[in-house]
Amino acid sequence: MNVRALVFLTIFAAVAASGQNVIPAPDGSQQGIQDQPSASGTLPPEQPAATLPGASTPESGSRSNAGSARNTPAANPPLGHPIPLPPIPMSPDRADDSYAIYSLLMPGSYLLNLGPEHNQAWLVADATITRGYPSDRVPSARRCIQPPTDRTQDFRAVFEDFDKHAMESIQLDRNFQVQIPYRLLSEKERNSFSITRSASGPAPDAATADAFRGAPGITYFSQVYFNLGNTLALVYMQEWCGPKCGQGQWIALEKVTGGWVRRNWNVCSLAS
Repeated sequence: MNVRALVFLTIFAAVAASGQNVIPAPDGSQQGIQDQPSASGTLPPEQPAATLPGASTPESGSRSNAGSARNTPAANPPLGHPIPLPPIPMSPDRADDSYAIYSLLMPGSYLLNLGPEHNQAWLVADATITRGYPSDRVPSARRCIQPPTDRTQDFRAVFEDFDKHAMESIQLDRNFQVQIPYRLLSEKERNSFSITRSASGPAPDAATADAFRGAPGITYFSQVYFNLGNTLALVYMQEWCGPKCGQGQWIALEKVTGGWVRRNWNVCSLAS
């Protein structure tokens, strides 16, 4: 056996003992490919998708929600997996206009059109949802809301407010000014309602079925985003009534004499 072959066998034995596969390189040398688990023996668990309230920092001249300046985790979470935090209170300088807008939009047309036997009680999620962040399947507000040319500059401040607060979740209170009966549902209650609309899971018990009898679905709102003068606004509204039943849309609004009105500036919506 010549010296070169002996050296090759020595290297091969050493690498094999280390638990690596040997791949001959074009120049005749060897490359080790790790095929063993990481040092810990397991991969890090995937973080659940959730919302990241309180993530923005108040800036000079900007609007903020109470609690927005709270400390956030030092490590950035993976894209699409924000770290879950509880909802934060609504800032007082947003409350009157926000609830006026929510009230204007209730009840939503999608759930209203399900028929009179399904509109005995209106259900609303008790915390706002986040929509339009980079990994979200919902189209962004900038894509869906296209103001007329002469209003584009005015609406830019609303988009800037959205950028600052899009990852916040706001706790809602019973401040809706509506003439219809409604209930604010906690996450646990929303999960219970979803059982009543599941076609594949077990049938709900009698108490759960009775609790939601006549309710067409659940209405979800995002936080309302404003310009500095509270004369223009943006909100996401989602109506859910079961698998393949529901609609979501971005809505632009403007304050005029007498209150808030919807503007037909939306160019896309989602329906299941």
